[in-house]
Amino acid sequence: MRELLSASITGVHAHWVVFGLLALAALVALHAVLHPQLRRATVKAAVGAVVTTVLVWLVLEVVWKPFPDHVPLEIYVAGGVAAFVVAAAIAQRGRRIPVGLAAVVAIVCGLAVANFSYQQYPTLESLDPAPKAVEVSYAQLPDSVPMIDGRPVGALVTLDLPGEKSGFHARPAKAYVPPAYFAPENRGKDFPLLVLMAGNPGRPVQWFGSGGAENTLDEYQLDHGGFAPIVVSVDATGSFLGNPICVDGPKDKVQTYLAVDVPAELERKFRVSDRRKAIGGLSYGGTCALQVVTNHPQVYDTFLDFSGQWEPSIGTHEQTVQAFFGGDEAAFRAVNPVDLLEAAQGKDTYRGIAGRFVAGESDPEAVEALKKINVLALGAGMDTTFVTVPGGHSYQTWREAFHMYLDFVVERAQRP
Repeated sequence: MRELLSASITGVHAHWVVFGLLALAALVALHAVLHPQLRRATVKAAVGAVVTTVLVWLVLEVVWKPFPDHVPLEIYVAGGVAAFVVAAAIAQRGRRIPVGLAAVVAIVCGLAVANFSYQQYPTLESLDPAPKAVEVSYAQLPDSVPMIDGRPVGALVTLDLPGEKSGFHARPAKAYVPPAYFAPENRGKDFPLLVLMAGNPGRPVQWFGSGGAENTLDEYQLDHGGFAPIVVSVDATGSFLGNPICVDGPKDKVQTYLAVDVPAELERKFRVSDRRKAIGGLSYGGTCALQVVTNHPQVYDTFLDFSGQWEPSIGTHEQTVQAFFGGDEAAFRAVNPVDLLEAAQGKDTYRGIAGRFVAGESDPEAVEALKKINVLALGAGMDTTFVTVPGGHSYQTWREAFHMYLDFVVERAQRP
């Protein structure tokens, strides 16, 4: 049973099964064209699915552009096929039971194709994982070491981090607090702090689910006598689809929230260092981490940029500058990390800042961007590296990157 639960649902064999079932579901729906009385309804369902898919693509990739990264083409194709089978199940009178079953299969396969791209659920077990920390609210923070099945674990805490200075309306954050934090002998001890940010679309809790941080932190504390950093995943977008490009823009002051409100609130709520903090994120969150560090190097001295962009964007450079800076190119350059790093070449402006850039081998856009930014960061006095790991613009990459560099964050916080 254990082997079945740990089997990959994103590997080559899974691809063959899912695409085969998707094709079979489509054939079940298409079979109705052989029946003259159902032919017209089936053709309408197919045309409607194609038109809907194209419209969705136009909205997401051309008109609205809510995401900083393109949605993979295979997701549109799988979604279009699923939409056709569902429409056929509604339209084909007399065949609704078999085509309805095919529609259920097509929907599940469409979701599986999205999972192939983003790797949110690598195994069957990851669909409903066993908890590795006790979930509580901040008001319920325990007085003693939390336990699961008789062993010490951390606490996964839901807490509000209000935007007192920024006015930013953030969703609740999620914090991992290690078991050592609750031990009586550590009551006066400060713990390392790592602030994380999810991507766009995204939610703070994703770092502890799909991002694998809960498992990695639990493994770390088991290997270190209950000790691990306090890791807090905060809201840097304001909503699931939000993209405020991590600046103090005309609507949201996200930069002030992350550089002023978040550290101040966390210092009030937890025993963390008031001078050594780390910030990091994936995709949008990685881009944002570099933005915060380059604009506020006195707040965070360590960063993790996983699959970040060359520059913050809502589509094109021109659209971004117009929407957030009123078309003022100089105002954009004054806060853009690449421009700040270029201006600091040879000046040691960022001496004492250290970071790690990571991109998936199958993510050429992030590889190209982060490789160049790493060179600029080194030239500006930072201590940085750039590496690639197996994977694309996906949680496969981000889980591996977090696992690789958790020790780096702790070592930075504990240096003399």
